[in-house]
Amino acid sequence: MKKTLLALVVAAAATSVNAAEIYKSEDGSVDFYGQLRTELKFKDSDDHKADLSSGSSRMGVDGSYALTDTIDVLGKVEVGVRDNSDVNVRQHIFGFAGDFGTLKFGKQWTTSDDVYGADYSYFFGGSALRYSTLNGALHDSQIKYAYDADQFWVKAGWGLNENESNQDLYELFVGTSFGDVALHAGGGLNKDYAFGADEDASIDGVEIENLFLEFTVEYSLGDHLIGFTYYNAELSNGNGPEKIDENGFSLAGIFQATDKTALYAGYEYTDQESKGFAINADEDGTVVYVGVEHKFNSWSRVYAEYGYGDGTTLGYNNKGSDQEVEATVADSESNFAVGARFYW
Repeated sequence: MKKTLLALVVAAAATSVNAAEIYKSEDGSVDFYGQLRTELKFKDSDDHKADLSSGSSRMGVDGSYALTDTIDVLGKVEVGVRDNSDVNVRQHIFGFAGDFGTLKFGKQWTTSDDVYGADYSYFFGGSALRYSTLNGALHDSQIKYAYDADQFWVKAGWGLNENESNQDLYELFVGTSFGDVALHAGGGLNKDYAFGADEDASIDGVEIENLFLEFTVEYSLGDHLIGFTYYNAELSNGNGPEKIDENGFSLAGIFQATDKTALYAGYEYTDQESKGFAINADEDGTVVYVGVEHKFNSWSRVYAEYGYGDGTTLGYNNKGSDQEVEATVADSESNFAVGARFYW
C-alpha cells in the first residue's frame, strides 16, 4: 500500500418529527427541535481505547409564516452543542417557499450532501462519495433552490465566493422514481482560492478545483432497501497541470429485520490516479461496514457498527455521524462504535 498520493495532496463541520411547537397562529408556526447524540468509539488508530463523546449533537429553531396566500417566508437557525467544543452555528437560513419551489439563503449544507448517495452507515461510510473534499459539505454563503413535482425533483446550489475570500460552489441534481426504483444524478464544481496561502498573503493561494459527477439508484423491496452510487471527481490545481482523477463505487443495503430493528451493510471502493506531479501514483481505498439499529420509538434509538478500512482515502464527509474525515491511510484497520440518539 503506497502513501505517495496522500503526500501529494497534503503538499500541493434534520429537523426531527418530534419538534416542539413553541408558537402557532393562523399565519404560521415556530418549532424548537434538537438531537442529543452520544457515541462510544473504539478505533484502531487509538489502539481501540474507548472514546466517549456527544457526537454531533445540535438544537435549533425552525419556522415559517404566510407572506401571501401562495408564498411562505422561512427562517431557521441551528447550533451545535458538542461537549468538547464551543457552541457553533451550523445553519443560518432565510428563505421563501411556494408553488415555484423553495429558495433559501445563508449558511447551509451543500446540495450534494442533501441528495447524498448509497451510504447508510452511522459512523464509517461515505468514503466513495467524492463531493466534500474541499468544503466539508458546508458553505456559509449559499443560495439553494429545490422544486418537487409529482414525477421528478430538481435541486441546485450556488455558493458565493465573496471576492475570492470564500469558495465557489455550483451544484445541480435531478431525480425521479419508477415504482420501487428511485434514481438521481448530477454534479458540481467547487473551487477554493485560499488553499496553500500563507498568513501574511505574501504568497497567493493555489486555486484547487473539485469537479464531480454522481449517479445513484435505489431499489425498495418492501421495507428493505439496496442502493448503488457511482462518483467521478477530478481534483486539480487551477494554476497548473496537476490533477487527481477519482472514481468511487458504493453498494449498500438495509434489511428491516423487525418493525423496530434493522441490519445494514455497505462496501465502498475508491481509486485515485494522480497526473502532472513529479511522481505520478495510483492509490485505492476500501471501506466495509456492517451495523444494527434499533428504534425504540420516533424519539430515541441505539445503534452499533463495525468498520474495516484499507488503503488511501482522500477527505470526505460521513453524513450519519456528521463528521468530516481528513485524508487517511489505513492498513487493514478495524473500528467499532456504538451510539444513541434522543430527539425532540
